[in-house]
Amino acid sequence: MTKYYKLACAMLVWLRLKNLAYQTGQTIYKIKHNLLSNYLIQPLKRPDVQMYLV
Repeated sequence: MTKYYKLACAMLVWLRLKNLAYQTGQTIYKIKHNLLSNYLIQPLKRPDVQMYLV
């Protein structure tokens, strides 16, 4: 049963990305790249653990 939930989730995400791509005029891959890029850059801009130089 678990694999069906994963498949259903993946299909819902794909449909949402497709809808966003249609609305913005971008490709699905460009939207996905921007989302992942923003997700990875965010912790670098505002880290949870503050670093102090001694």
